[in-house]
Amino acid sequence: MLYQPQILEEALTLKADLGGDVDALAGGTDLLVALSRGQWRPKNVLDLSRVVERSEIRKADSRFSLAHGVTHAQLTRLPVRALAEAALSIGGPQIRNRGTLAGNLGTASPAGDGCVALLALHAEMELTRAGRGSRRLPVRDFFLDYRRTELRPEELITRVVVPADWTSAWHKIGKRGSVNISVVCAAVARSPQGRFGVAFGSVGPYPLTAPKTEALLNAAALTPELIDEAAAMAQTEVSPISDHRASAAYRRAMCGTLLRRLLTEHFLNGRD
Repeated sequence: MLYQPQILEEALTLKADLGGDVDALAGGTDLLVALSRGQWRPKNVLDLSRVVERSEIRKADSRFSLAHGVTHAQLTRLPVRALAEAALSIGGPQIRNRGTLAGNLGTASPAGDGCVALLALHAEMELTRAGRGSRRLPVRDFFLDYRRTELRPEELITRVVVPADWTSAWHKIGKRGSVNISVVCAAVARSPQGRFGVAFGSVGPYPLTAPKTEALLNAAALTPELIDEAAAMAQTEVSPISDHRASAAYRRAMCGTLLRRLLTEHFLNGRD
């Protein structure tokens, strides 16, 4: 059965009542493809595309608060470089106009471009259940394993909170440009106080952070020598596999290459 609530409270009530017997549908850019291939056979569908509050973006206290239905097209205009660059890489205009950040998170793809940017930015998310309120969770704690997350059956992702005052950048390597799944993608972010965030996509069972690399960068002033050390360290923190798009060895090496490029161009040389 298809449910199409008009307000968030109605959507939350339906999700709480149906739990694991209903699948939430945001933009549908991933799930509808899976449906056409016979890979997704839902018992019930909760279509969130008509919820009136879905596209709201608020800014307060140096943070952007993004409602669950904010699209990739909206994110391309957000003054958060890593997130805007990641959003711009996703498909063509039609896909960006429909696909949502919450959907990107919920799908939990290892190659989730927007997820990688959020991890580097130390973003947080709100998971909400009718009658229980919201719980705030760092995006870094959301991914558990391949396509497995902390989202409970009765909950919806209702909001993502991103720092507005961090310097950040994102880049990917793909075989056919923006319409292709990333072979490797990377994001780096730095707070006004100098705290770094580093994340990678397509090099593990889910989007990964690099805590040892971050600790290295946080321990000393940024220099070309430190960047080389960080690039080498990052290669030890990922767990890529070989597939038809690239070998594990290539992906591992490209993590170091991308990190070196991002740190040099956007942080050492002050391109931003």
